[in-house]
Amino acid sequence: GRATATVVEVISHNVGVVLWGLAVMGEGLDGSLVGLIDLLAARVLEVREKLTPKDKLQLHQWLLSCELDLVSGASLPSSAARVKQELGEECLQAFSSQGTRESQFQRDVALALRTAVSEVEIEEEYRDARSGYS
Repeated sequence: GRATATVVEVISHNVGVVLWGLAVMGEGLDGSLVGLIDLLAARVLEVREKLTPKDKLQLHQWLLSCELDLVSGASLPSSAARVKQELGEECLQAFSSQGTRESQFQRDVALALRTAVSEVEIEEEYRDARSGYS
């Protein structure tokens, strides 16, 4: 009701961060906060012109978490489905456009693999086209 609408207004300036935070806390599409998630997703659509690149990064991660929830049998609220349809590609592009930086661990693993299997070419940094993760 009114309290939920007030919460949505207060957090709408960081809506991507809040949606991703809910997903990280385990509040997926099958949780008790699905109504709030739907309201927040509707707010994303209302403020879409004001979304920052950081918002889009967070929204992309939230949309990926939604995909996992769908695999487990949850259903996508209508506002969330619209966010995915209307902004999903844009959020993926924002996420994918981040630079990549290999870690020392990646370099160590690549060296170990090259040493163990010299005839195999090792690609140390790879970006998955669907998820945007490297």
